[in-house]
Amino acid sequence: MDLQTDYFRAADEAAVRKVMTGGERPAAEVFESVRARGIDPTVVLPRLVSALREEDAPAPVKDGPDRSVWPTGLQPWHEEAPATAVDFEDPWMTGPWVVELSDETRDALAGVQRKRLPRLTSQWARTEEVKSVERIELMKLIHQLGVLARRAQQDGQHLYCVLTA
Repeated sequence: MDLQTDYFRAADEAAVRKVMTGGERPAAEVFESVRARGIDPTVVLPRLVSALREEDAPAPVKDGPDRSVWPTGLQPWHEEAPATAVDFEDPWMTGPWVVELSDETRDALAGVQRKRLPRLTSQWARTEEVKSVERIELMKLIHQLGVLARRAQQDGQHLYCVLTA
């Protein structure tokens, strides 16, 4: 499945849920966002964060790399969910899905410095999932994510990722 990923900043989970519940416009249009096709928040983005922190590999994250914000309710595969046939119309199956990134990830991205962009781009470009992406596009994306994260940090906001099938 090819997922569209958009990173955005918002005040809190309630603001995100309000937009998602309304459904008139996508979250990426309502909030300041960066389109990052294929840059998922659980595998690819942590590799960039590791490069920012000058680590060899992504550090293990306690309780998962992100926190689900949308859809709401019990996930169908949750151990407490009733044992029923899979409902392929269930929002958990169809999306969109929104996850909140940790403030540590936001702060690491906010620390992107223009002078480090070439080296960060080279390091991140070695990641299997982005090898086919032009380096100039990766550099632009790193810069855009850094700007988004700095603005979120300055305004006391959080970063989110919406994944759309």
